[in-house]
Amino acid sequence: MMPPTRPETPPALHAGDLPMTMRLAAYVVTLVGYILYCYNFVVVDFVRPYLVTDVGFSIEQTAIIFSAQGIGITIGAICWAGFVARAGRRRAATAIAAAIGLTAALQAGSDSFITWVGARALLAAALGGYYVVATSLVVALFPAGARGKMVAINSAMYPTSNIIVGLLGAGFGDTHWHILLWIGALPLPLSLLLYLLIPDDRTYRAYDDGEEQEAAKGSWREMLAPEWRWKAIGCVALSGIDFNAYSLFFGFVTIYIKQTLGLSAAVMGSIVATISTGSLIGGFLWAILSDRFGRRMPLVGYLLAAVSILVFMAVGDDVTTLAIAGFAYGFGLACTSAWGAWFAEIFPIHLRPHGAALFHAGHILALGAPLFAAWATSTIGLATAMALASAVYVSGAILWFILPETLSRRRATGPQSEQ
Repeated sequence: MMPPTRPETPPALHAGDLPMTMRLAAYVVTLVGYILYCYNFVVVDFVRPYLVTDVGFSIEQTAIIFSAQGIGITIGAICWAGFVARAGRRRAATAIAAAIGLTAALQAGSDSFITWVGARALLAAALGGYYVVATSLVVALFPAGARGKMVAINSAMYPTSNIIVGLLGAGFGDTHWHILLWIGALPLPLSLLLYLLIPDDRTYRAYDDGEEQEAAKGSWREMLAPEWRWKAIGCVALSGIDFNAYSLFFGFVTIYIKQTLGLSAAVMGSIVATISTGSLIGGFLWAILSDRFGRRMPLVGYLLAAVSILVFMAVGDDVTTLAIAGFAYGFGLACTSAWGAWFAEIFPIHLRPHGAALFHAGHILALGAPLFAAWATSTIGLATAMALASAVYVSGAILWFILPETLSRRRATGPQSEQ
């Protein structure tokens, strides 16, 4: 006779009791994966001219590839959230990294447009999952007062990866640009390290984890329950506002500088680099401020971005002022580095992977951004259309203020209030 099944009891060990070296090792290896996650986003922007000149894709076909990416990352973020909640962070990180590596290799090895569209959609779906699991890991292993800074380091990998792609691209030159795509497959071998270094979720209780919630598993149906519905919709709307505003302004910066202002490619590159530098620096500062003063405080960055856009569009070909305004825009834009921890903290522990996924779910509201931008530029002019992004950022700041604060000064002080 089989013995009766005993109910699963929560592990007694708290995340704060795990050795700091173990938790930092898990974070560092996940951060390496995050660099490659960002790399796979930006590398296609860099190789886009080669897809036209060497592979033979048309401009319209490259646009379809980018649309496939937007659809893929939205679906992936939604689908992977449930997998992270059920499989656990270690197994999820391993599977997602392997999926990124495999689809990146498929993309790199093909010259077929159909294969590129499919591979890009699948790769983007996997990328959306990595954001979810990386953010969930930070929330699980570290107290509230440290999360904003750690997620900000993750966010800083996006402008850093832009720099890496640029340096590698310059080194490889026009002949060996394919190598850039193959580098994107490195998450495949990295997946083994992720499995070895991330603690097994079944052996500890995450920060903020109440005893009655240990074995609970969330679902999107529960996210849409009356208690959480409007918070979830608010997060998706805020994320959608960000993607739309970014596409409307930054998506046309190079065209505006090169064609409308008639400035050189060198000036164009330096201004874009200045914007990325502002984002890199701002990401850390906003994270520190969000950990110290709360998750609402960084919305000031949106207001700074809005003002900077108006200045940028008003100064004509004054390169110095363009660079200053561009830096301020990038600095303000980086305030979204506070969202990773915040979107998760808004919801109870078993729904936090789903909360983190809401950042990329905002792509749903931005799928039409390129079409709207094209219509606006042809109707009211490029400069006026780009300036509209300022109003979009202000609306985002208002919505940000309406959403709930999650960090009290007591919770930010340390582990005692987390257990």
